[in-house]
Amino acid sequence: MRHWSVFVGGFAGVVSALFLVVLLGSGSGSRLAYDFLLPVSLFYAPPMISAISTFRGGGLLASLAVGVVPAVSFGVVSVVRQLVTGVSSADAPLWALVLGFGLIGVAGSIAGFLTGRVILRFVEG
Repeated sequence: MRHWSVFVGGFAGVVSALFLVVLLGSGSGSRLAYDFLLPVSLFYAPPMISAISTFRGGGLLASLAVGVVPAVSFGVVSVVRQLVTGVSSADAPLWALVLGFGLIGVAGSIAGFLTGRVILRFVEG
């Protein structure tokens, strides 16, 4: 259970906070988050976190959960923003964006899981 709270829960907290900064904030901090940190958390972090999780003893289910965290976090923060401000943040339907982010995240997390397994087998000899 600790493994899930560290890898999946920790990643979910960081990604949700980042989405809140991007969607609700203004200024140079939110611009940096939008231009640099958001793409990193959406596209590059799930494979890396999944590989580290697998190397540390996590399974495929934990890796898949890491892959869907950005999509679910984006969906929740977007719905909250729409409810609070009444303004939509995108031209595309929310379900399509969540599905797209989810597919990219799951594909990356599977690649990370496989990479973690290969590294673990190499290290164990």
